[in-house]
Order: sequence, then C-alpha cells, then structure tokens
Amino acid sequence: METQVFIDALSQALGQQVEKDGDGAYAFMLDGVPVLLHYRPSDSSFLLHMEIGYPTGLGGRIHARLLGANFLLSETHGAAISLDERTGLAFLELAFGVDALDGAGFVARIEGFVALADEWTRRLREWNDEIESQVGGRIETFLRELESGTEDDQADEVKAAETTMIRV
Repeated sequence: METQVFIDALSQALGQQVEKDGDGAYAFMLDGVPVLLHYRPSDSSFLLHMEIGYPTGLGGRIHARLLGANFLLSETHGAAISLDERTGLAFLELAFGVDALDGAGFVARIEGFVALADEWTRRLREWNDEIESQVGGRIETFLRELESGTEDDQADEVKAAETTMIRV
C-alpha cells in the first residue's frame, strides 16, 4: 500500500510537512503536542498516538476512572488510553485501517482522533483538579485539627467522655 498519498494529504491539511522520525514513525506537532503516526503494513493500518497528560499521583482513583473509560472502549470511541509507566504520561491511541480511505478520509480520521484526544486531555485535567482539591481539602482540615489540638476522632471521644451515662 502506498502511504505517501495519505501523508501528503495530511501535510497539506496541517500546513506543515509530515516526515518520518528516526524510529520510522510519522511525527507532527499540534498545539505544541506531538502526534505520532505508525504505519503497520501487516494489516494496512495506522496507529495514532497522542499524549493526553499526567494523571495525578494522589491515589489510584484516577487510574480506576481511566481503566473504566477503556472498558469495551465505550467512552473512548474505539481508541484506548494507555499509561507509560516510566514517565507517568497518559496517551490516547487508535488503530484504523486505510484500505477504504482516500486522502480526505484519512485526514478526517486524524481530525476526529485529535478532537477526541483534546476531549480526553480536558477530562483528565478536570479529574486531576477534582481529586487534588479533595485531597487539599482533607489536608487543610487535618492541619486545622492539629492546630486546635483535637482531631475529629479525639473530639468524638471527648464528647463521649463528657456525656453522663445512666445505667439501668
């Protein structure tokens, strides 16, 4: 399969030349975010790969959300979210065949993927903010309790000790 027709159409749509990098992948930048495109001749498909951000390191809840989104690819529209354990960076990846596509169809697939990656970048940022604010709120509460000299558990015990008990 001749891939150059797809790469030329993409280069024209982007207004920049899309070229192979040292690893044989096509690479280009969109809004400062690198996008990698690998051709897989075995099944005449491309694999798109785009970073969506760093999940917060505070607890595993965000990883559970990302895994849940991957379940049956229901929330990722056929793409998959992956995590690079070395860097902690999350990626959105999509494999798609090109046998039935022309240059315009190929560009439309790329544009749809980039829009989906933008959505997941936003979603991950919102989840990070939500979790960090919850953790931050808990830390603030804990620090206030330390300053007052009483934690919630101790306050309950103090109240219980002050309550007169009647035995029957």
